[in-house]
Amino acid sequence: MKKTNNMKIVLSLFVFILSILMLAGATKETYEESNLIVEPIQYSVEKPDSVRAIYLTASTVASNRFEEIIDTLIENGGNAVVIDIEHGGGQLAFEPKNEFLKTINPGSTTNNYEEVVNYLHKKGVYAIARQVVFNDPYMGVRRSDWRIEYKWGGGLYDYRWLDPSKPGVQYYNLMIMEELAQHGFDEIQFDYIRFPATNHYYLDYAYDEENFDNSDVINYFLERARKIADEYDVLLGVDTFGAVVWGDVDWKVVGQSIPEMAEIVDVIYPMTYPSHYSPGFYGYYNMYYEPYDIVHDSIERFVEQAAGNAEIRPYIQGFTLRAYNFGEEYVADQIQAGYDAGATGFAIWNAGNSYTYSWSSVDITPPPIESENIDIE
Repeated sequence: MKKTNNMKIVLSLFVFILSILMLAGATKETYEESNLIVEPIQYSVEKPDSVRAIYLTASTVASNRFEEIIDTLIENGGNAVVIDIEHGGGQLAFEPKNEFLKTINPGSTTNNYEEVVNYLHKKGVYAIARQVVFNDPYMGVRRSDWRIEYKWGGGLYDYRWLDPSKPGVQYYNLMIMEELAQHGFDEIQFDYIRFPATNHYYLDYAYDEENFDNSDVINYFLERARKIADEYDVLLGVDTFGAVVWGDVDWKVVGQSIPEMAEIVDVIYPMTYPSHYSPGFYGYYNMYYEPYDIVHDSIERFVEQAAGNAEIRPYIQGFTLRAYNFGEEYVADQIQAGYDAGATGFAIWNAGNSYTYSWSSVDITPPPIESENIDIE
C-alpha cells in the first residue's frame, strides 16, 4: 500500500513537472509570437515637393496636445513638423545611446523619438529634427573649456555660447546629429549654426583667425555633418539670419555665407520674420503692417545666392511681436511672398505652439511652373 502511494506520488510529481515544462514552452512560444505581433511597423514618407511645416517644442510633443495638433495640421493641408530635440537650455529631450553623450548630457525621458517619428510617418507627416548647436547654456555651465574667450585675457564670454571652432564642441554636436539620424528623422535642421552677432571684435576663438574666418569654421563643421547625413540618408538643413543676404557685413560676423552653405546643405531656412528687421532697413518702413515686400525681396536674394544648390524654405512669423495687424492675412502674405520669390516651402514659428491664425494658411502651395512651349520636329 505504501509502495503504491509512493508510486502515485512520483507519478503525480512527474505529471506536475511535465505540465510546468509544457506550460513554460507554451508561454515562451506565446511570448515570442506576441513580440512578433506587437513589434512596431516602421513607416516611411517621401519628402513633399512643398514642405508645409509648423514648429513644436519637445514638451508639446510629449503632451496630450500632440496628437490633436498633428490631426489639425493634416486636416488643414500641412505635411511636416519641425521638432525640438532639446529642452530650451540645451538638455537633450531623450536618453542618448552614445556612451560619450551619456557622460556629458544624459538627457531626459521626455520623448522617445523613434516612437514619435514612427507615429508621424504613419500619419504621412515629414519629420524634421531641430538641433540647436552653438548656443548651449546647458553645456556652457558644464564645460567652461568649450566657451568663447575674450581677447587680451578678459576671461570667458557669455556662458550661453560655445566656441564653434573647438574640436570638442563640433564632435559633441555631430554625435547628437548621428543619434537623431538613427531615430529615423527625415531631415536634421541646425539652428544657431553661427557665431555670436555681437562683440565680435572683442572675442577670441580657438581657430587661426589670421588665415581663416568665421564662415570657414561653419562650413568645415557642415562638411563633417554632410558625411553623417549621407551615411544615414537624411537631409541636412540650416537656419540663417534673414539679414545675411543684405550687404556684406552680417554674414561675415556670424559666418553664414549663403552661396557656400548652399553647396553643402540641402535646405536653407531664412528667418525672414518682419519683426526682426529694423524700420528703414534698406528702405523698408512698413514691414510690421505689410510683411509681403520684405519677405519677398529677402527670399529672392536667398534664392539667387543659393543658385539652385539648396532649397529655400523660410521661417514664417506666426507670433505677434511688432506685427501690428497680426492675423491670418499676415501669415498668408509671408507664405505667398516666399513662394512668389522662389521658395519651395515654409515652416511657421510660434514659440508657444499656438497656431490659431496659421491653420488657414498651411495649405498654400507654390504657383504652378509654366512650362515653355518647345517645338519638336
